[in-house]
Amino acid sequence: MNSFLKEIREKVDESCLTRGGLKKQGCEVPLKNVPHPRLVVDFDNPGSPLSDDSHRCDYLLAAEDQKKTGWVVLLELKRGKLDASTVVKQLKAGSLAAEEIVPARCEARFRPVAASGGISKHEIKQFRKKSNMISYRGKREIARLISCGQPLNSMLRS
Repeated sequence: MNSFLKEIREKVDESCLTRGGLKKQGCEVPLKNVPHPRLVVDFDNPGSPLSDDSHRCDYLLAAEDQKKTGWVVLLELKRGKLDASTVVKQLKAGSLAAEEIVPARCEARFRPVAASGGISKHEIKQFRKKSNMISYRGKREIARLISCGQPLNSMLRS
């Protein structure tokens, strides 16, 4: 296993690591064609590095592709409609946790992702506001939006 993934594994309670797919609240995001090796941290499990239940994203996915590019992906999954202000707070909390558990020397592309069963035009506009950007080690990104069932690899393109 890649050394940065190994270091993450050492910092996270074993109960937070998941080998299955990404599924919460009736929303699933397939991992087909997502880079390997990878590690998925479920922030909802006991022992999670995120203790604040109200502002907690669902997952952190760390991976390395064939070109040795590292990825740090935060995910929030909702079966119903998204509320941008809540989801942004959850992804920001996940970003702070990622900064703690991903080794600082790890150069990685960062992607905050929200998956939902319904995304209104109003919420899309809310996500695109500069004030709703998610920061990770000086990189600022707008949360990418996908529908439940859409493969995650579609968000991992340059």
